[in-house]
Amino acid sequence: MAFPFQPLCRQHRPGREREGAMSRAELPGGGRGAARAGRRGFLAAALAMPAVARAQARVVRLVVGFPPGGSADFLGRAMAEPLGQALGATILIDNRLGAGSNIATEYVARAEPDGTTLLLGGNFSHAVNPVMYRRVAFDPIADFTPIGRVCDLPTIIGVGATSGIASLPDLLARMRAQPGRWNYGTPGIGTPSHLAGAMVSRVTGLDWTHVPFRGGAPSLTALLAGDIEVIIATPPVILPQVRAGKAVALSLTTAQPSPAIPGVPGAAEAGLPGLDIAGWYGLWAPARLPAAQRDRAFAALNAALSDRSVQERFSGEGLRAWPSAGPAEFDAFIRTEMPFWAQVVRDAGATAE
Repeated sequence: MAFPFQPLCRQHRPGREREGAMSRAELPGGGRGAARAGRRGFLAAALAMPAVARAQARVVRLVVGFPPGGSADFLGRAMAEPLGQALGATILIDNRLGAGSNIATEYVARAEPDGTTLLLGGNFSHAVNPVMYRRVAFDPIADFTPIGRVCDLPTIIGVGATSGIASLPDLLARMRAQPGRWNYGTPGIGTPSHLAGAMVSRVTGLDWTHVPFRGGAPSLTALLAGDIEVIIATPPVILPQVRAGKAVALSLTTAQPSPAIPGVPGAAEAGLPGLDIAGWYGLWAPARLPAAQRDRAFAALNAALSDRSVQERFSGEGLRAWPSAGPAEFDAFIRTEMPFWAQVVRDAGATAE
């Protein structure tokens, strides 16, 4: 079977020249005098703006490593308005795809620590990839300022509605009867979905082929088109299709069910008690962010997570807000999670170039 791997996209790096910037010669009248006049006019116009408008003119780039349609993009857009209000800024969602979010993570690690660039990452970016990839161009501790945890990240084993598979035991029985035929799609190498699939193999002794995509939405498209048999996806990706009758959720990859995902059994109830894995999302800034800006970003994040509309949007997509007590608590949490996920990667035998 030919799998629909999407071609690797080039990493977008802003050019040295500002888009649309005018040279001095292009300014009305040309020359240094015109340049000074242009700057004075711009400054006068900016100072004439109301204070609120000037604050909202500030842009904070929220970088995510996956395309629109996946859980990371959903979370960023769900939080953008209240987060921006709390920061006095406009939040720009910046999707930088590739290498299991390594491209996005490296971009933030190299950004200026001025509060205008934040990373929406998770256990995959800071605990999994540094172990699973042979080389990453960032240090998950030294190159970042931890801000706070965002939410949990359960994953769901699902199939297309036309597959005739109604339960996890049914899927496993078919995999035993047809060894070597089965595959599962995920948002990419090193994601919780990938590691959950690898753990299914370890727990059951059954082999299936991992088909990584550039995000959850492309993997879902492949499932609905019949290009892959199984998907392991985050709730925001698969639950809308389950509700629409186009996909079937067989089981969570956590042992216990989640109150945020009614009707989908935990792995223990579904017949696979040895499977228990889920991820999480968090927010980081580049290293050396001043403490005052770090604390302001943390307060803004928790204000967004306590917003009722954000909580309702999270809940509607099977996710739960999981705020940290503070940046120091989040930092300690990350350091605890790193050896745990390193062991998961070793147990799963997962590697990436």
